[in-house]
Amino acid sequence: MTHSRWYRVGIGLVVIALSTTACGGTASPPPSASAGAAATAPQPLDVIKWETPLSFGGVTVNVVGDAGHNLKPYEFWKDDFTKAGITIKITEVPFEGVYEKLKTEFVAGTGAFDVVTFYPAYIGDYASNGYLEPLDGYLTKEPAAVWGANQDDVLPPFRELYNKWAGKTYALTIDGDVHVMIYRKDLFENADEQAAYKAKFGTELRPPETWADWLQVGSFFTRKKGEKLAGQTLDHDFYGSAEFAKRGFSFAWFVDRWASSGQVYFDDQMTPQINTPEAVAGLQNFVDSLKNAPPDVRAYGYDELRDALLKGNVAMVVQWTDVPKKGADPTQSSVAGKLAVGRVPGTLINGQVVHRAMMPVGRVVAVAADSKNKDAAYWVAKHIAYDRSLEDVSTSLTGLDPYRTTHLEHPEAYTMFADKAAAETYLGGLKAALADGFPEIFIPGAAQYEDVLDLHVNKALAGEETPQQALDTVAAEWQKITDSLGRDKQIELWRSALAGYRALGLIK
Repeated sequence: MTHSRWYRVGIGLVVIALSTTACGGTASPPPSASAGAAATAPQPLDVIKWETPLSFGGVTVNVVGDAGHNLKPYEFWKDDFTKAGITIKITEVPFEGVYEKLKTEFVAGTGAFDVVTFYPAYIGDYASNGYLEPLDGYLTKEPAAVWGANQDDVLPPFRELYNKWAGKTYALTIDGDVHVMIYRKDLFENADEQAAYKAKFGTELRPPETWADWLQVGSFFTRKKGEKLAGQTLDHDFYGSAEFAKRGFSFAWFVDRWASSGQVYFDDQMTPQINTPEAVAGLQNFVDSLKNAPPDVRAYGYDELRDALLKGNVAMVVQWTDVPKKGADPTQSSVAGKLAVGRVPGTLINGQVVHRAMMPVGRVVAVAADSKNKDAAYWVAKHIAYDRSLEDVSTSLTGLDPYRTTHLEHPEAYTMFADKAAAETYLGGLKAALADGFPEIFIPGAAQYEDVLDLHVNKALAGEETPQQALDTVAAEWQKITDSLGRDKQIELWRSALAGYRALGLIK
């Protein structure tokens, strides 16, 4: 896709002026903040107008989600729920365990949860099996100030892919994940580093445009303790780059590379395209990048990757879009004011660099079909997904990322940045990333397909399999998964998914 495609599609559908996770995990204790600071609610904003419903009469709404900072909104807005006669009870599950936990409860029919938070790649599985309550009736219920979620304000890819299945709305987006490159602009702008790079490579020092550049720039900035960096003697080892290489979601960092070749997971007959020469080259690049990363990078999930950047140990990361907010907050970051956001590197094809930015994880909330308090559960989900959404995505206390036009039109809400101009620059980086967005699989079986891919990407990163061996195994396992789910049905669903991707401009 071109840089402008998704943005252009969004312009045509909503006037756009933007993982989960950001991704899951817990927020690190701020370096200079008190222990209680992280619990402080963001300032309420007088932007989205809403009304409290008549009291639900003292019901308890059971909420489940991945543990950590992305459940904080239920604490932030406790008074709102109390006024509506609702007590919130939260169950936290490990980031990588969301699918299994919810699937187990759904199949058993326990009715344990009213509001379920999950990654939208699972919506095909959950909705097609009848585990979720359709929400279309709630969305049109009167008065709109109480029940409406203003879905027209949600950016089209999130609204159409994250929220819907078979033409019905089953979920509401609360997190607009997409990958971005985040880099130390102070290092790239340093005259000594610029001169040294040009002397070594004969070209100007710039943020990487291609994945080949990622390796070269990463190797340049990798230094040992005692060496100089930007004129200062290092008191610790410093690394050029780092990525999420931990078992769980590392497949997405491989897909960033492979998708920029122009390929997609399956052809229209569900034949896997995952072991093509382009895919193997992408995985080899990921393996090669470990030379420029901290030695424990294969244990890096969201938290560790965020901390490596914010503690000043790496020059570049590919991460979710909440990290720059945390990086601009001096109570959480030792590099505040030194970070910039850029497009994820791409692949040079016919003289043009093609960029793809994975949209891994994200979060949606839905009402469990076996909930005993569906009206109250819907209002809780809607309150987080719309009424308080700007507050929740504009704070550095969560990992939730913009997903509505409204979120992009109020840079003044992002007060962790030095000024409004810096916030506008951040939001501009998000728009560019969304223009490059590349979707997950979404159809039933997505969790299984992605888990197999992640397993063997990790084996390649560990040196246990070559990239070719790893991806050949994935292709064979994907064929087995498709057969087990019913090949003809999977082909039908995949073709429908492809049509949706193309209609939104996410693939050609």
